[in-house]
Amino acid sequence: MNGKLMVGGIVAVALAAGAGLWYSQTYAYYEQQDGLEEVLAFGDAFPVSNYRGIDADTSPLKLRACFTVDWDYAPSETYKTEAEPLTAPSWFDCFDAEAISKDIAADNAIAILAEKNQPFGFSRYIAQYPDGNAFMWRQINECGRAQFDGDDLPDGCEEVAMAIPKPGVKTPGVVSGGIGPMDVKIALTPVHGGVPEEILLDGLSATSDNAIPESLWACFETPLSMGLLTESYEVTEDVAPTNPVSNLPCFDAENVVAAIAGGEAVAFVGERDVWPGVDRVVAVYQDGRAVAWNQRRAN
Repeated sequence: MNGKLMVGGIVAVALAAGAGLWYSQTYAYYEQQDGLEEVLAFGDAFPVSNYRGIDADTSPLKLRACFTVDWDYAPSETYKTEAEPLTAPSWFDCFDAEAISKDIAADNAIAILAEKNQPFGFSRYIAQYPDGNAFMWRQINECGRAQFDGDDLPDGCEEVAMAIPKPGVKTPGVVSGGIGPMDVKIALTPVHGGVPEEILLDGLSATSDNAIPESLWACFETPLSMGLLTESYEVTEDVAPTNPVSNLPCFDAENVVAAIAGGEAVAFVGERDVWPGVDRVVAVYQDGRAVAWNQRRAN
């Protein structure tokens, strides 16, 4: 009986964690904004109708909108290759990013750069069709990519006061286990795969153990919003942290698992095969705190 109760409890926790993760990815970070009567473009307000939109304070990339316009339709290829509509959550069914992209490429719709660097690093585009249907979204631009990657800003990018540190690894505040200073890299795997990307971080503390060479536990902070992270990087449900074998007060495996299950943190795929059969997982809390650890791959 006790065994059945234990299994039932484990299943219930797993289902709750999965439900929380699904909700956080599809609903939690969006706010509906319907019925707007105008949108800004080129610094002026233009009338629209039938406006349906979503947005969020957590990330500029959450904006999606569908509406109707009676503006003149002027064919143009100026932003044809730059405009890249981002996929909307499935429940926001008026916005089909793939169809919009294909129509822009086929000259069935035009791409309008409505606003650039508001906020810095992001551009707002509108796709307009000859029949008056229109769609709006934000996407990261060349200034934003350079800023978030920690590179020098390209010519023409006006730097604003963002107070975001450049990415990199600080000397660990805690290093133990006899290994000495570690070249710790905190990177996340993009949603669509590819090479893991180092993220912005600060205040890194890490520890390892010489008896377990593939081990790592780390704590740090990141200025990147949860919205931007979930939009850009692969989320994982394979979460199995262990407690550090040496002193690292900021890392408590039980608390990490509970925070992820309760929606206070989201776990991301860091890097796969940092050691044969070992992956790195990164959990980021809503307030910017974050932890990372290495764990054996489940399969």
